[in-house]
Amino acid sequence: MNTRTLTRSALAVVGVAGLTASMSACSLLGGSVASAEVGACVDTTSMGTEEITEIPTVDCSEEHDAQVFHKFDMPDGDYPGTEGIQTAAQEGCIAEFDAFVGAAYEDSALDINYIGPSAESWDQADDREILCFLYAMDGSTATESWEGSGI
Repeated sequence: MNTRTLTRSALAVVGVAGLTASMSACSLLGGSVASAEVGACVDTTSMGTEEITEIPTVDCSEEHDAQVFHKFDMPDGDYPGTEGIQTAAQEGCIAEFDAFVGAAYEDSALDINYIGPSAESWDQADDREILCFLYAMDGSTATESWEGSGI
């Protein structure tokens, strides 16, 4: 990553229990941070785990291991820190899970992962967006959307 990039942080929820893992997403200064539209299917194997320069979307009929199911912006103000991003992401993503999947988070075979702003992207790019992703807890891939699947 060159010196003209910003990082975003990603935090995963493992099972229903807790938060773990992290990776970074990057974007060019003056440009937009890595993002995707709700409903987009994603091949995360193309993203890597350290630095993400874009969200590699694919048609949902193609093999994918994740799907964007919600995105929202954090309120303006001072950077809330990693814990503040984690809390907002966990609450915001889980609150919208049932509406997209058609099953309660606690009863689903799907789990969530999310990408949120880093301190650098918050300050330098006005990045407030949190992207919420679905993925199969067993690590399997899909060739259809999980929207309304009830799984």
